[in-house]
Amino acid sequence: MDVTARLGLATTEVTLATWPNLHGDWTPIVHPTLFEVAGLHAALSVATDALNLANRLANA
Repeated sequence: MDVTARLGLATTEVTLATWPNLHGDWTPIVHPTLFEVAGLHAALSVATDALNLANRLANA
């Protein structure tokens, strides 16, 4: 089975990794990437909140 990790953004979808021809239990192989995606999501959320706050302060 082919497994692909994708990150859906507001305007596009980004392919993070692809594992072709995985056999058996592939979760130990894919898990680190999913963990990294969760961290990336958290970092993007913090950055978005910081930019929104900066914009509100600049317009105040």
